[in-house]
Amino acid sequence: MALVTFAASLLSWHLNTVTTSPFPGMDPYLERNPQWAVFHGWFIRKLAEQSMGPARELGCTIDVERSVYGRETTGELVLYGEPDVLLIRDDFPDKRPSDNVGVALAQPQAIHEVLLAEEELEPHKQEYIVVRAEGTWAPVLAIVELLSFANKQGTYAKKYREKRARCLASGTHFMEIDFLRAGENRSRDLFPELPKTPYFIYVARKHGMARLDEGYPLTLQEPLPIVGLPLGTGRPDLPMDLASAFRSAYELGYRGNWLHYDAPVPQPTLDAADQDWVIETIQHRTS
Repeated sequence: MALVTFAASLLSWHLNTVTTSPFPGMDPYLERNPQWAVFHGWFIRKLAEQSMGPARELGCTIDVERSVYGRETTGELVLYGEPDVLLIRDDFPDKRPSDNVGVALAQPQAIHEVLLAEEELEPHKQEYIVVRAEGTWAPVLAIVELLSFANKQGTYAKKYREKRARCLASGTHFMEIDFLRAGENRSRDLFPELPKTPYFIYVARKHGMARLDEGYPLTLQEPLPIVGLPLGTGRPDLPMDLASAFRSAYELGYRGNWLHYDAPVPQPTLDAADQDWVIETIQHRTS
């Protein structure tokens, strides 16, 4: 019995201390927080970093920028343009100051105290890639988003869709990467002829007054592709190597025992064929 227990513990340790993903493409065990939040940050940074050289050769610059979504005291969700606009402070006075030397202040006729829940004050922050032409006052050529849970479900999803709609209505090219099976992704609805796959990449290629929508369905079994990011007339597509960025993000985000490969895959439930393949892949990794 002791030998069996030791063997099981050794297998669990081996499964949960791998520093490279056992999967050829997206790793479904990343689809939970806080692991996803860590991976998201590193993936966007590495994708931008590895694309900087090719972008410069095309006369472009790459930046990582941040959207910050916060909730007003009225309950309204607001998209803030800069990460430091919304400040969470713990040094607010307990009540209004009683006096102000030398100045006669009007007194309110009524005071209502509004208690704000901590989770309502905490903003949601998400980074994305912006590609610009070089030069002063350079226009934005393209935007790359990696979807998070907040983009696909819950109260923040509506604000993200509004931002997405503004981008699609502009002349800016757009790439949206969806490595999450949970939640709603309206980009998939543009391609009813494509198979339903766990993951999806959408590219909006602007062409004059028209827009060409491109869909890239991805299965669990497929390696992550290199997808061309359109930059406009006179420039070839900028190659976005998703597999290379994934490997770097996985290694940089790795913490001991942070992905439990001996546990079930995070929700939603995989279909039977994918579930069998996941189990076989993990077992092969440990054999």
